[in-house]
Amino acid sequence: MIARCILALILLLPASALADSSALIISGVAGSPEHAERFKTWTDTTRKVLTEKLGFTSDRVFVLSDRGTAAAEIQKTFATLKQQLKPLDTFFFFLIGHGSFDTDYKFNIFGRDLTAAEYNQFLSGLNVGRIVVVNATSASGGAIETLAGKNRVIITATRSGSEGNETVFYEHFLDALQNAASDEDKDQKTSVWEAFKYASASVERFYKEEGRLATEHAQISDSGGAKTGAAIQAVPQLARTTIIAVDRPVVVSDPRLQALLNQKREIEQKIEALRLLKGAMPEADYERQMEDLLVDLATQNQKVRAQEGQK
Repeated sequence: MIARCILALILLLPASALADSSALIISGVAGSPEHAERFKTWTDTTRKVLTEKLGFTSDRVFVLSDRGTAAAEIQKTFATLKQQLKPLDTFFFFLIGHGSFDTDYKFNIFGRDLTAAEYNQFLSGLNVGRIVVVNATSASGGAIETLAGKNRVIITATRSGSEGNETVFYEHFLDALQNAASDEDKDQKTSVWEAFKYASASVERFYKEEGRLATEHAQISDSGGAKTGAAIQAVPQLARTTIIAVDRPVVVSDPRLQALLNQKREIEQKIEALRLLKGAMPEADYERQMEDLLVDLATQNQKVRAQEGQK
């Protein structure tokens, strides 16, 4: 019943009131000049790709590094995010640096290191539709069960906390965000699942080409599900439908075409909102409402093509 009420409200919202995305990139304490340079390159590239390629606005991409990674600064940033994010938004959280695991996972920052349980508290305080965590550190697999949850996709560079060697996963994940080859279904968008799968395969090739035994095995948990690698038959639903990009509206000079494009975007966002509620409503209701929306989208696409043909 609750899911139906939420969906009813979603379907009445204008397109402009629907989803957006924010991101937080934390580049932890490096420990050496070599690592500092590498982490800085990954951090700067991530911010650049998000804002220049994937549609994120600069005010919605937060970066913490060096002394800015102190626990108080992280807490302050999450408080800002709590005010910024809306129930249908997606939040991307990138952890770049060193991790460790004893009885709990810890991410190395300036001052006292925060645990996976503390990061989970920060994430749980956000009123947001979807959360995607990309934890690229050593021992990151030790955090996956703690961070996993409904409407969350958790990606880690390692399978467990015992894989404590330096990782290369994030370099290949960044490549996935920039390389068209990661777009497996060729829809001009890279999903979280496609980026994870591409990066995992690239890491595997790296170790084979180097003639080294792999010391990292990337994992993913989808909406609270058990962690797994990329070699699975059942593609994780949330990771597959979550795109690493912000869908900004197309602006054209023809007012009639613009109206049609706005209506199309609204239907597409309603489809994404419905997918978000799939696990919280009866399957028959989901299939019926999804079919109706897909028919509406096909009809709208015909109208757009017809109007474009008149120009």
